[in-house]
Amino acid sequence: MKVIYTFLVRLWSLLFIFRKKSQVTYLMSFGNNQEFVQQLVAQIAPLNLHVFYQKEVGKHTKQLEKISNVQLELLDNGPQLFLKVIPILMHSKLIIIDNYFPFLGALVKTNHMRISQIWHANGAIKQFGFNDPTTSQRSNSDHIRFQQVYESMDDIVVGSEKMGDTFQVNYRLDGHQIRRLGYPRSDKFLNSEWIKKAQANFFKRYPDLKNKHLILYAPTYRQGTKFDFAPGFENLQLPENSVLILRLHPHLQVMEKAWEDRIPFITSIDASVSTDELLTVVETLITDYSSILFDYILLKNAKKVGLFAFDQFQFKQTVGLRPDFATEFQPIIIKTVDQLSAFLADPKNDQPIIDRINHDWNQFNDGNATNRTINFLLKRSDL
Repeated sequence: MKVIYTFLVRLWSLLFIFRKKSQVTYLMSFGNNQEFVQQLVAQIAPLNLHVFYQKEVGKHTKQLEKISNVQLELLDNGPQLFLKVIPILMHSKLIIIDNYFPFLGALVKTNHMRISQIWHANGAIKQFGFNDPTTSQRSNSDHIRFQQVYESMDDIVVGSEKMGDTFQVNYRLDGHQIRRLGYPRSDKFLNSEWIKKAQANFFKRYPDLKNKHLILYAPTYRQGTKFDFAPGFENLQLPENSVLILRLHPHLQVMEKAWEDRIPFITSIDASVSTDELLTVVETLITDYSSILFDYILLKNAKKVGLFAFDQFQFKQTVGLRPDFATEFQPIIIKTVDQLSAFLADPKNDQPIIDRINHDWNQFNDGNATNRTINFLLKRSDL
């Protein structure tokens, strides 16, 4: 079935191969690059930006609806892909993506088309691409299709050599596509005006938390499973005057309030307060294998970070972890609830560790990555 689908995409795109290339298109599967999209729209005006978004991120397109030169369309892999998406893509000089879109590997590209990936995460602890453990269980034809998608990308924008090497290995590329421009979404974490506004809005809404030591627990998403805490998590000891805020993956945020009702020391925050905004008000971040780590450490309020990897062995087998995970992040890995309590009780900050991780993973993130990336892509596309 996938072979037939791929053939149809290729055949259909061939029908539009001689179309004049003059459009800019954005394929959106995550809603966390809105600032990039808005700046891109401003720079290409009066040219339209075609944004095809997946249903899950529809709520993140509200601001874009107000912009006259943005054309929003729902992205699906059914008839609409053939009737709307492929014709527009084949009319595009520049196609920007934030994720892996399988049909791109079957698209018949010309020398006047450019596919540029800006991704949706600043770093990677989890494995993906060919290093995802599930990929080895796929067929050879699947592997060929994966490689076709990866090789269709002309640009892969990264914020560090470390992330560039990660894409090169996981995508099995020679590396000529890597663009060391900085990760656009990192700009906000170095923007003092955005930070002050986020903090002011938060404490206006939650004044009782103003003088508390705020701790954010933001575990990564586990595919196909409902979230559950580590065994014995209810015995966690919080320092005096501390508040533990729980922030789950968007697919699971409806569970936060229920956990607040079940475990007395958990606080839930309304989902309208974004995770990015939450990062600006907390002094301690607890995550596990999430790239949120690399965003948080850019902020001046970042004092302590911990990776609560109580299920490290199981996660490594099912999802996959960087081969250097245990050594790269050893100083901040926490395995048990008792260790987590001790970590929270320790008053010293983690600045030396934060500085080292920033050096490795935020190398090119200086607050101007969006401008650099947009200027680079538009110039390369002759727009």
